[in-house]
Amino acid sequence: MDFMQQNIGMSFPDLIEMMKPVFPLAGHPENNSDLFIGIFVMFTLLVGLFVGLRLYSRFTINGFLRAYDWVLVVATLITIGFGGMNAYCLSGPTHYRGTWDQSWKDYHVFSWSEVATEVLYPVGIFLIKASLLLFYWGLTAWWPLRLGAAVMFVISLGNGLAMIFTAIFRCSPVLSYEGYDFFTTTCNVDLHIKGEEICGSINVAIDIIIWLMPLPMVWKIIQGNRERFLSALTFGIGALACIACGLRFRNVQEYRTAVLVPRDQSKWLLWCLVEMNLAIICSCVPAIRALIIKKAPALIGSTGDRSLGTGVRYDDKDDKEKGTSVVNVDSASDK
Repeated sequence: MDFMQQNIGMSFPDLIEMMKPVFPLAGHPENNSDLFIGIFVMFTLLVGLFVGLRLYSRFTINGFLRAYDWVLVVATLITIGFGGMNAYCLSGPTHYRGTWDQSWKDYHVFSWSEVATEVLYPVGIFLIKASLLLFYWGLTAWWPLRLGAAVMFVISLGNGLAMIFTAIFRCSPVLSYEGYDFFTTTCNVDLHIKGEEICGSINVAIDIIIWLMPLPMVWKIIQGNRERFLSALTFGIGALACIACGLRFRNVQEYRTAVLVPRDQSKWLLWCLVEMNLAIICSCVPAIRALIIKKAPALIGSTGDRSLGTGVRYDDKDDKEKGTSVVNVDSASDK
C-alpha cells in the first residue's frame, strides 16, 4: 500500500481523478488555444492574398493607391500583429498557468499583452470600417450614402474609443501591474466585460448597417436583374463579417457568465481574429471583382469595354444634377 493510501485513504491516481473538477479553479482552465495558431496562419495567408490582389487591382486600373487603401494596409498589419501576439501567448506556458504560479516578470509581460490585445482589436476594427466608409464616400455624390457613411464613421470611432478606455481604466490605480501592485489593486472586471458586451452589440449593429448601406444605391442606379444581383453580391458578402462579429459577441457573453476562474479567453480571442480577417477579405472583394472584369471578364460573363462590371455610366443628366450618379460600383474609387 503506498503512502497516499496509508495516510489519506485513497491512491494517488484516485486523488487526481477526484481533483480534476477543481483544477480549473486553481488557474488551469480548459481552453481552445491549440486551434488559434492554425487559424491564424490560414487567415494570414488568405488576407495576404486578398490584400495583394486588391492593391494589384488599384495599380492596374488606376495606377496608384487611394487613402482608404493605405488605411486598410495599416489595419491588415495591426490584424497580423494582433493574431501573432495572441498565438504566442495562447500557445506559450504562461496561458496554462494561473496567476499563483507565475513569476512577477511573467505576470507583468502577460498583463501588458492583455492590454495590447484590448487596444489592437478596436483600433483594427475601426480602421477596417473607416476604409470601407471612405470607399463609400468616394463611390458617389448621392447624399444619403455620404451622410450614412459620415454618421457610421463617427459612431464607429466613438465605439472603438469606448472599448479602449473601458479596458485601460478598469483598474485602480491605472496600469497598476506596472508597479506589481497585485495585492493592492482593485479592478472592476464585471464592468469591463459589460462594456465589452455593450460595445460588441453596437459593433454588430454597425456591421449590419455598413453591409446594407450601399444596396439601395446599387438597386437604384443599376439596370438589369443580373447586374443588380452581381453588384449586390459584391457588397453582400460582407454578411460573413457580420456573422463573425455576432459570434464574438456571443462568446463575450459566455465569458462573462463563466463559472470557472480564471476564465478562458481563447474562444473570445479566436472570434476576434476571425472577425477582423473576414472584414478585411470582404472589403477587398469589390476591387478584385473590378480586376477580374478588366483582365478576365468571361469569368463572370461581363464585357470589360462596357464598364467595369456594373453597366453604370454618366448618361442621365437628371441624375447628374441630383447628384445620384456614380461612376462605377466596382471601381469608382479608382478614378
